[in-house]
Amino acid sequence: MIIKQVSLLLVPFLLFSSCTKKTEKIIIKSNVSNKVDVNIKFHKLKKFLVVGDFDGDGIKDTIVQHNFSRLRKAEIDNSPDPFQNDWEIVEKWFYEQDPDLNLTFKKHRDTLHLGAAQGLYCLINIGDNNQDGKDEIALVIDYLDYSRINNCKIYSFCNGKWVILKKFDIHEDAFNFDPDKGYPDFTTIKDFLDMKNGKWFYKDYSQISYEGREEVGNMQKLKVDRCK
Repeated sequence: MIIKQVSLLLVPFLLFSSCTKKTEKIIIKSNVSNKVDVNIKFHKLKKFLVVGDFDGDGIKDTIVQHNFSRLRKAEIDNSPDPFQNDWEIVEKWFYEQDPDLNLTFKKHRDTLHLGAAQGLYCLINIGDNNQDGKDEIALVIDYLDYSRINNCKIYSFCNGKWVILKKFDIHEDAFNFDPDKGYPDFTTIKDFLDMKNGKWFYKDYSQISYEGREEVGNMQKLKVDRCK
């Protein structure tokens, strides 16, 4: 997401999953104090969608990300820009909205609720890794926290509902980018989830050895269990 323990204005190349190249200053009313805050600079949230056959019927499906405010009972389309506001302001604003990050699976009218967060770093169709006839998705949630250690979750649509089949730790440095060049499309997670010769490989950040310095283990072939 960002380096959350220092001012964003001092860090030129940081990631925030809802960042886009173009920002705009939007004046809105706070849902808590009902006062106009002209000091917060807003931008349009980056939102993801992914296409694939997630239920195994041979027909392409679409999964769409939503950022919903349970307070306003409406979609959050614009939020404080992390490159132009302190992280404390961004975090406080989102919590005031009572946010519900979720994914909708239109064909089955199924919603995967991911909790209080400002968005996603990535949403990736990794194909039918476990060879059960359905594509799986990998995602990393952009949490409202101060940690740079995160995790990648792999979901499958099992018996009419979304189920986590695998989870491994990553470092958010994998999503660093230059905001002046616009938000990139993260179809892989650098150093942690990558495709080689048509096969997915991954690395768990928690698998660390100490040999004079901190080193993360080698990439290994991704194997996802089938639905139980």
